[in-house]
Amino acid sequence: MIERLLIVRPRFIGDICLTLPTLDAVRRACPRARVAYVVEESCAPLLRGDPRVDELIVSRRHGGTWDVIAALHAFRPQVVFDLFCNPRTAIWTALAGARIRVGYPGKGWRSAVYTHHVRPRVLSAVDFHLASVTRLGWPTEKTAPRLHLEEAERHEARRSLEALGVPLAAPLLGMHPGARWPTRRWAPERFAALASRYLEEHPQGVVLVTGAADEDALVREVVAGIPAGRAFPIAGWPLSRFVALQSLCAAFVCGDTGPLHTSASAGTPTLGLMSRNRPAMFFPYFESDGHRAYYARVECSPCHRDLCSDLRCLHRLTVEGAWSVLSSMLRRV
Repeated sequence: MIERLLIVRPRFIGDICLTLPTLDAVRRACPRARVAYVVEESCAPLLRGDPRVDELIVSRRHGGTWDVIAALHAFRPQVVFDLFCNPRTAIWTALAGARIRVGYPGKGWRSAVYTHHVRPRVLSAVDFHLASVTRLGWPTEKTAPRLHLEEAERHEARRSLEALGVPLAAPLLGMHPGARWPTRRWAPERFAALASRYLEEHPQGVVLVTGAADEDALVREVVAGIPAGRAFPIAGWPLSRFVALQSLCAAFVCGDTGPLHTSASAGTPTLGLMSRNRPAMFFPYFESDGHRAYYARVECSPCHRDLCSDLRCLHRLTVEGAWSVLSSMLRRV
């Protein structure tokens, strides 16, 4: 009988959300087992306090390898699912001492670490991770990624919004215009125009424009293009409070970046502005839960470019098209 299982996926926040159905599947397959999850510091708030995780092993992005190895030895897993398979996670997997180690082929020396190789033949990123569970012959069920949120976190988010003067009785539309790469970043003026369309149709509505600490200028640029007094800039909030904020919104609009996945996993109807990546893979969320992807399907997509001089995949995502999708979502709320 399996008593201790380990899941390894150190980063990024969106990718960790996409592993949550795998966490559910492992829990169903081995309900009496203790489950540990290795994650980096920046992403740890996503899983801290989650009842599905018995032990959270937190790694620093740079350094701290021996601390992780010591924690793995203390946990003594019998099964390891390495859902990342980079050099560091392969070393952790090798040194964890587990008899069963699941990972991917075609990774050079890293693949020699694994006792079971996974060759997913699927489009969905959720199904891609679930293939590691089915590789062991365990049953899986495709569930929606869902983060565990404490009511205390929502309470803190409400208090922080009230301190900014946000009327919480108003229907809240969240927007996240930032993204690390230009190929995933819709124009700020289009976010502002979409917000204005929402406010025209919802006279009591309020828009929350969010961003990381280093995206404050971008957030304020979007807010400046929205009718005064009806939009609030929010930048640099801690991750757990930010996800709680997303859970308070009637809908959330985001490009193809991490907050897209935290929003959907928080249970908020989410509009994904999909540019270079196909929704079937990177927006595996159910329309029955209120989520929708807006994708132009241009001649050169999908692709893997972070930088591009063309960006037709973003330019063809029009404000009118986004509003058509968003308005249909809001009618369901």
